[in-house]
Amino acid sequence: LWLSANGIARAEVVRIGAEDDWYPYTAWRDGKIEGMSADIVRAAFAVSETPIELMPYPYSRCMELTRTGALPACFNTTPDPGIRAAYLLPQQALFSDNILLWGPVGEAPVEDLSALVGKRVAVTIGYTYGEHFDNYPGIRRIAVRRDINGFLMLQRGRVDYVIAFRGTTQALLRERPELAGQFAALATVHRPQLYLTFSRHNAQAASLLQRFDEGMLRIRQDGTYQRILEKWQLADGQTGPQGSTLHERHNNKTES
Repeated sequence: LWLSANGIARAEVVRIGAEDDWYPYTAWRDGKIEGMSADIVRAAFAVSETPIELMPYPYSRCMELTRTGALPACFNTTPDPGIRAAYLLPQQALFSDNILLWGPVGEAPVEDLSALVGKRVAVTIGYTYGEHFDNYPGIRRIAVRRDINGFLMLQRGRVDYVIAFRGTTQALLRERPELAGQFAALATVHRPQLYLTFSRHNAQAASLLQRFDEGMLRIRQDGTYQRILEKWQLADGQTGPQGSTLHERHNNKTES
């Protein structure tokens, strides 16, 4: 094996962490990692001639292994100040999606997070939902292991709302048709970009980050990226409820 200039052996297979339960973006299914962002990561590294293997982990475990340097990278991450301080972020995001607030069908739309003070909101362990929501005082955040647990609790009246991404919720409801028609999106909380996050304590991470950014630019230019979105029938940055997000309204109010 010969070493490239940036110190990574071309024939060496690099193991990258992928969360195991966030379909249709990334999930462990039928003995392999599947999903839209998994396809994007594979394609970006393929064009930069970097062999990788995606390793499935629960999201919180994946991020901790990356933080300590046991893994060079993990996805899918929504950055906040803590993430930016603890990890390296590439210039190229994987994709964008809406974080929605879900409630029972017939519930009134939510115009501001102040309406959630004292309410029980199911949140998935390890996920971030935008600084405005994450830091807003008075919300009773109920931690759940998986999005489905939050929706089952909402169905049974054990929480008042669930916060979850648009794409993953749509996939969940397709797979659990008995839940279809019971929930409605009441607000778009945040519209983040999702990233492949790199370790600050892994010797390969900086070089891999550079290769990933180069690969992402190439697959966006040659049409591969768009074809992956079309394959999964998902649109980058597709909106849920129309209008600005609660995060944007908060920022506008603060600036005013």
